[in-house]
Amino acid sequence: MGTIWTTAQLRSAGWTHRQISAAVTAKKLYKVRNGWYSDSDDAHVVLTVYSRASPGLVYTGRTAAFLYGAGQIEWPAEAVHPTISRSDFRIRIRRRVPRKTAGRGSFTLSTPAQVAASLVDDDRATAIRVLETGYAGVNGSRTLAEDLEELSRTEQAQLHTIRHCSVIGTASGLEKKALRLIREALKAELDRGEITIETNVMVRGYCFDIVIREIRLLIEIDSYTYHGEGRARRSSFTNDRCKGNQATRWDYKLLRYSDLSITKAPQYVAEEVADTVRFLLKRLRRRRREDEAIDSDRPMKDWHPRP
Repeated sequence: MGTIWTTAQLRSAGWTHRQISAAVTAKKLYKVRNGWYSDSDDAHVVLTVYSRASPGLVYTGRTAAFLYGAGQIEWPAEAVHPTISRSDFRIRIRRRVPRKTAGRGSFTLSTPAQVAASLVDDDRATAIRVLETGYAGVNGSRTLAEDLEELSRTEQAQLHTIRHCSVIGTASGLEKKALRLIREALKAELDRGEITIETNVMVRGYCFDIVIREIRLLIEIDSYTYHGEGRARRSSFTNDRCKGNQATRWDYKLLRYSDLSITKAPQYVAEEVADTVRFLLKRLRRRRREDEAIDSDRPMKDWHPRP
């Protein structure tokens, strides 16, 4: 990132007003706003200047989407401030008491949920990316749930239209791949609003990779690197057994897949998850019949690629 100076700092360093003007003309310095200069006109630098010049500034809308890594910068930037109103070619600041905020590096932003709700009607794709980047990681689902409580009913309804399309809370590339695979297999059910898919959700004190609450289905994605023979610690090994026991005791269905299954047998994983979901949605209150078996119901050696 570039270096930022105020006029006072440049003058203290021995620069005259004439030298400052000459440096701006030669593009060795960039005048970002009155009294503030930088050696770069990078968007992050410009936005940093406004944040420093106006403590309490909160970036909103497309500017926040850019800072969440979900879109391109568009000028003028959008922001709110409790006491300042300003409009020029670089920024438009509305005087408004900010709602709940989130930190992103040195910036203060509207929450991803607020930003996505403001964009969903005009730019659905960017709104989805905001949710996915803003709520990535193991705490993503929980943070989203907390942020949703701060929204109006209208905003919540707007987000509902894209919630099922967004990959929330994933912590690894393997989880993301599995989740996209499962979402594609269940697209019809998701589009009809019959199910929602959440990631990294706490159930009975344990974190499960994927949860479909409507049918009490839990899905675990395990990498051999961390869970293979000789790799798991005794405490983790024991915890994993207790975790599965709790799922069974509290009437959840549990499916578990290895990284090999996700990468080498994705069609079988997708079919098995989709078939399980559709069977449970029927609420048949009976066991599966033999004529309802699918390929992956056979012994692993008959269908799964060799490890």
